[in-house]
Amino acid sequence: MRLLTIVLCFTFYRCTTHHTDTESSVKEISTNKVVQQLGVIDSVTLSALEIQMQNANLINVKWLNSDIEVDLRYSTTDNFLQQDVYGNFDNAYLEESTAKKLALAQHHLDQLKLGLRLKIWDAARPVSLQQKMWDALDVPANQKGRFVSNPKNHSLHNYGCAVDVTLIDTSGIELDMGTAFDQFDSLAQPKYEQILLLSGALSNKQITNRERLRAAMTTAGFYTISSEWWHFNSCTRAYAKLNFRLLN
Repeated sequence: MRLLTIVLCFTFYRCTTHHTDTESSVKEISTNKVVQQLGVIDSVTLSALEIQMQNANLINVKWLNSDIEVDLRYSTTDNFLQQDVYGNFDNAYLEESTAKKLALAQHHLDQLKLGLRLKIWDAARPVSLQQKMWDALDVPANQKGRFVSNPKNHSLHNYGCAVDVTLIDTSGIELDMGTAFDQFDSLAQPKYEQILLLSGALSNKQITNRERLRAAMTTAGFYTISSEWWHFNSCTRAYAKLNFRLLN
């Protein structure tokens, strides 16, 4: 293990984003609050994966907003692989402008005064671990893309520009979204929500919870995808390849 002394001091500046209409809102988040949350961390023992994240200049989301809950499912066996992929690593890291958008999404939730908080299931993920997940899938090769993005294509998770999240209430209980994390069927796919609502497979409450999550995330500058209600992208893959470092 390696001991590091980390002195952290950040100020909000203009986010690198295609959503300039959110920049003024980002500045509303108190810089003093961020600095207080960062503080100075002395003699922290870090895992190799965490060192890799910090060496890539990624941001621990807790440094920006400690109200955001982190429960990395791939650091446990509670995932579709039933394997601990990340090992001794339980912090969520993102590319800086993406981390700031996530803090802004929590800020929007705070303004609703409903006691809702974001809970992160996955954030930045190196290609090497994407490959490990790909190899661990015990399904035919032509079906693996249903569960994990092909590591050869470089997922936005590999740039720290994607995040998997849900909402929790004041007791820390996850809101009912109609499916669990990484449930790979039509129930989890936003593109089928209205059909599923009409059929009774999803309830009005479940749809409302999903819409509330999407509203907070998209207002902050994230993009949705049609196949997973929990997954949000901060930019396009082409933009990430041109502007951000790939985590190998």
